[in-house]
This record gives sequence, structure tokens and C-alpha cells, in this order.
Amino acid sequence: MFNRKSDKLDLILGENSKITGDVESAGTILVDGIIIGSIHGEKVILSEKSYVKGDILANSISTAGKTEGRMKGRKSIEVKSTGHISGDIITRNLSIMEGAVFNGMSLMDDADQGQIEETDKKVVEFAAKER
Repeated sequence: MFNRKSDKLDLILGENSKITGDVESAGTILVDGIIIGSIHGEKVILSEKSYVKGDILANSISTAGKTEGRMKGRKSIEVKSTGHISGDIITRNLSIMEGAVFNGMSLMDDADQGQIEETDKKVVEFAAKER
């Protein structure tokens, strides 16, 4: 989950902490607590104890906790066996381990950010047609 040699931890939210509002960091964000709002970072790591209600945008995302919202991982998204996701996923590389819960749509796109934003519009249009 976390390689201390290659990752620089810029923000840690402890288990007994809660943030209501958006969180942004140029480095790695480790969440053990609760965030009600969006998260933007280089790398986002959500522990088993974490809960996020909001969208997450990062180069890579690893989650073992509960998330309600859209995830965009420019490079990758990994959902651990204890992860629960309610929301859509857009990424190039997706890994969902046995035991994880994922309720939403996924789109794997080998595109740059401009193309991902265009693809995101297609996901929204598709979801609207399905309802």
C-alpha cells in the first residue's frame, strides 16, 4: 500500500478525524478517518477505517475503505478486499480484489486527461439513458 522509499506522505488524516470540505495535496494523501468532500492528490490511499463521500481525482488510488462518489485514477485504481465503492470509476488500470464491493460503472481508458474528461461526459450520458 505504501512504499516509504518512493512515496512522500504530504497529508495524513487520522482515524478519529473528520474533514468536511475539499482536500488537495501535490503529494500522497493517507486517509484513516472521514472526508465529506472531494480529494485531489498525486496518490490517494484509503485505509480500511476510511470513509469518503465525494469525488477522488489522483494519478493512483488505493482503497480498502468505503467510498461514495466518483473515482478518477489517471494511472490506476486498486480496490482491496475490504473496499466498498458506490460510484463510477474511470482509470487506465483497474484492480478489484476478491471480496471487494463495487456498485457503479467502470471505464478503462488509455487516454490523456482531456480524453478522460470527454469520456467522463460519455459515462454521464450513458448513465442518464439507463435510468
